[in-house]
Amino acid sequence: MKAKRPILLLTLFLGLFVAVASPAQDAAPDAPPAPPNFQSLTQNWWSYFEGTQDVLEPRIETFLERVNGEIAELGAQNQELAPAIVEAVRDNLDVYLSLLDEVDIRREPLPEPAESYSLDELLDAAARARDARTVAEAAQLEVEREQRTREGGNRRRDAVFKGYLDAAEGDDRWLAALRVVRARSALAISERRLAILTASARYAAEYAEEATERVALVRERLATTADDAALEALVAEVENRADAVNAAEERQREALLAASSLDVDTAQSRSEQRLQQQLALEADVEFAAAQVALGKAEARRFWTEIKVDANPELPFVEDKTLAWSELVRDIREQLPEWKRSTENELLAVQGIDRDGLDRDARRILDQRIGTAQQTLAHVGTLGGSVADLELLLTVVDDAVAEYSGPFRLWLYNLGRTIKTAWIRVTEFTDITLFSVGETPVTIGAIVQALIILLIAYVLSRGIRFAIRRVGRKESVGTQASLYTISRLTHYTIIIVAVLVALTSIGLDFTNLALVAGALSVGIGFGLQSIVNNFVSGLIILFERSLRVGDYIELDNGLTGTVKAISVRSTLINTNDNIDIVVPNSEFVTTRLTNWTLGEHILRVRIPFGVAYGTDKELVRKAAIECCEEVPYTLTHMPGREPDVWLVEYGDNSLNFLLLVWVNRQGARRPTRTRAAYLWALETKFREYGIEIPFPQRDLHLRSGWPGGKPAD
Repeated sequence: MKAKRPILLLTLFLGLFVAVASPAQDAAPDAPPAPPNFQSLTQNWWSYFEGTQDVLEPRIETFLERVNGEIAELGAQNQELAPAIVEAVRDNLDVYLSLLDEVDIRREPLPEPAESYSLDELLDAAARARDARTVAEAAQLEVEREQRTREGGNRRRDAVFKGYLDAAEGDDRWLAALRVVRARSALAISERRLAILTASARYAAEYAEEATERVALVRERLATTADDAALEALVAEVENRADAVNAAEERQREALLAASSLDVDTAQSRSEQRLQQQLALEADVEFAAAQVALGKAEARRFWTEIKVDANPELPFVEDKTLAWSELVRDIREQLPEWKRSTENELLAVQGIDRDGLDRDARRILDQRIGTAQQTLAHVGTLGGSVADLELLLTVVDDAVAEYSGPFRLWLYNLGRTIKTAWIRVTEFTDITLFSVGETPVTIGAIVQALIILLIAYVLSRGIRFAIRRVGRKESVGTQASLYTISRLTHYTIIIVAVLVALTSIGLDFTNLALVAGALSVGIGFGLQSIVNNFVSGLIILFERSLRVGDYIELDNGLTGTVKAISVRSTLINTNDNIDIVVPNSEFVTTRLTNWTLGEHILRVRIPFGVAYGTDKELVRKAAIECCEEVPYTLTHMPGREPDVWLVEYGDNSLNFLLLVWVNRQGARRPTRTRAAYLWALETKFREYGIEIPFPQRDLHLRSGWPGGKPAD
């Protein structure tokens, strides 16, 4: 009762406090918040700065006036420090007030859709959609940056507030509170900016989605009013674009030739060389742009011919669309590299100190900067042109599908898919993996060599099978001869196939002979052990008598799991989690017990003895029951049940043998498994009162001791 009395008094006090405070709160629900007290900041002190711009302006002025008045009460040193912080707070609050204005961030809506569109209008819509996506992505990046800024502001606010809590009362706490206001006002600016940027990003994303949907609508409503004169103009444009491609290719060749010369004797010559290299890259971009422009002109022509039914050559159009697709893919792969190389060149030039350079050197640097900037602009424009060509490609595909019908469309798509796949495979097989001397070894050459070896293996297998069929009717001696012939034939075919495969790759056997001779000398001078282990490792891998994950036991008693088989040695992980490195030759020249080679289960033998006179059936029952309690025991497999054998009448016991099939876990840990069964046996024997005997001897004292009976 005494312990409960303080609790009751506290409860009554809290009730009275709530009863008194509630009417006061109800009486003035709309009372404005009080300015923050720097000596005791409450939890909701920032509510004083929350509200509309009209409400906050007088509050902020009142707050700043009061703060400026309190500065005079500080110490001399703090009076010099406080105004700078107050000025920062004023700036933050001014920015915060300006951000409270409503910001109109809605974009101009798209025009109402028309009944039909031309190709030019389609490309304009696609460009508008690309620009909208770019703006949306930039807006999202701004949101992410502002989110990081807000997170940093939160951390600074928390750190400053902790300093306020730790500050001593007086000037230190007053200044700490002022810093809290500065940090919290900066955080409020970031929060308001984040809200505005988030809304702007949302509107930008919605506009980009609408612009993308408009492109799809324009594609559906494409129409043309072209006549013969318009077709002739399109044909002439294609010819002009083809001439432009030839001219760009010639400029590319000249620029590459100029950039291939090497003169690095002086800094100015090296700078001139870098300029020529950038000009060569610019020529590559211009050549790609000319190719894309030609593709766009051809796409316009073919689409118009199909739409006006001007006897279009569909097979030629199909080949062209495949060529456009490959062109788009190649340029998209090169664009990032062109942009990265140009940006690196621009950064390198801008980082050069111009002090001390002569007029010609400065001129070359200016040319390098101008060329790099021009290349970056062309790369950006080329990206949009490639997107336009890709869009026109789909438009031409739609027109071909509409013109040719479903079945021809299916054949067209199938043929295009096969051609595209063949081009991909051809490009992949032409990749150079490595070189042997001056001979490049490609993926295609490797595949060709593997096919030769596979054919040789199948041929050898067929010949050996035929020889075995013939030898079944012959005598034993003839069968042995035929077996020898089959093995020699197999080796001969494989060796010849290996030589042919290496020749198809392009290897020079003269160099291989020299290497083999040098290797033979090295082996003779002391590499026998390394070669022995290497060959032994190959035997282990190909024979598969030892695999990673097998549990093995060597003649020297080493047991463990095979962890890795390398060129020289094999790594064994013991049950004690110790890694032991064993040379590969030991597994070939010594006897090896592989506990998990054929199957993942095995039978273990647990010998034990009981005292004479023990009921044998009770012993069997106890042993079988102990097996059921050990988790390693294999269950639900007919023919693999545990069994108990009486194997010997020993000197002191009846000797039994417990035979039990264990699962994979038990097979991988034989010592632990045997210990588990012995433990369970001893427990069961205690439960059933079965005695485990120990050696004992009877001592018989003979009579007839000298001098009579033995002394007591």
